[in-house]
Amino acid sequence: MKKILSIYILYLIILVGILMCTNLIDAKILPDYDNDGLADQEEEKVYNTDRNNPDTDQDGYPDSLEIFHGYSPVQNNAARLNKVTLNIPYINESPDGSWTGPWKNGCEEASIAMIENFYLGNETVAIKDSMDFMMTLFNKQDQIWGSNADADAYRTAKLIDDYTNYNAIIIDNPTIASIKKELNQKRPVISFHYGKELQNPNIPFLATGSYYHVIVLIGYDDTTGEFIAHDNGDIKTGEKHRYNYDVLMNSLNDFVFETRQANGTPRVIFTYPKLVKLTNSPHVYYLKDNDKQWIVNEQTFNAQGFDWAAINVVRQEWLDNFTEDADIK
Repeated sequence: MKKILSIYILYLIILVGILMCTNLIDAKILPDYDNDGLADQEEEKVYNTDRNNPDTDQDGYPDSLEIFHGYSPVQNNAARLNKVTLNIPYINESPDGSWTGPWKNGCEEASIAMIENFYLGNETVAIKDSMDFMMTLFNKQDQIWGSNADADAYRTAKLIDDYTNYNAIIIDNPTIASIKKELNQKRPVISFHYGKELQNPNIPFLATGSYYHVIVLIGYDDTTGEFIAHDNGDIKTGEKHRYNYDVLMNSLNDFVFETRQANGTPRVIFTYPKLVKLTNSPHVYYLKDNDKQWIVNEQTFNAQGFDWAAINVVRQEWLDNFTEDADIK
């Protein structure tokens, strides 16, 4: 009996050692029945693919691989993907409709909040939760810069990098193709505008203001030549609002503090999650800049204060673009 107990204790010690050295994180990931790297809800609501079949068009290429490279997963004649709408919750820049105080200039904060909730896997967001998150961003700006009004792309990127579960990359002079590539790969884009040139009568700009505006690009439709946006300043049709490609691209202008006008460089922010894993691996990585760091176990994950809901599934081809850095232990 004593010998059996000793063997049992030794087994437990070995098992604990394995758990400490191997990442066995069971991430909170959306269901993916056919294990093709696309969540079931994405297959049904975004790409119109078969959630029970990893190769919907039976052309020998998995659905997620075709989408990653910009091809249609439902047509087997090498057709290009021509329409995508990411399932991102909509948040108005004044979630409660008050349009007072910071809530009349909350387009940057609402844009950040929408993408934060997307990477957390939320399909809807309560008004109070939206306002609480945005108020945190208002307060951080007041502390850092003495004002929460008119955050340009650089301030917006800092807020994203420091206070959200995703990363920001500032892109000058983007192209339609480069934006579509990000959207194809399930990464929403924040765009900065001289809002008057968006030609949207539902945005209540002040006639004496800068017309600066920030929105989230959630998709595109080549059949109509339009981007699909969550325009948080549109008081009537902001959710999935459509903008002609040329209209949107020609209105791109970052805010310039020296002139207090939206007459700066055409600029957008590409986004990507900080916590990722592959479909068939339990390993979770922390991404920052061009580096990836393996989080070695659940204890470390929790000790770092990471959010389980923030883990996103990515493709190996994309993750390979990051350089291996020291493990997070």
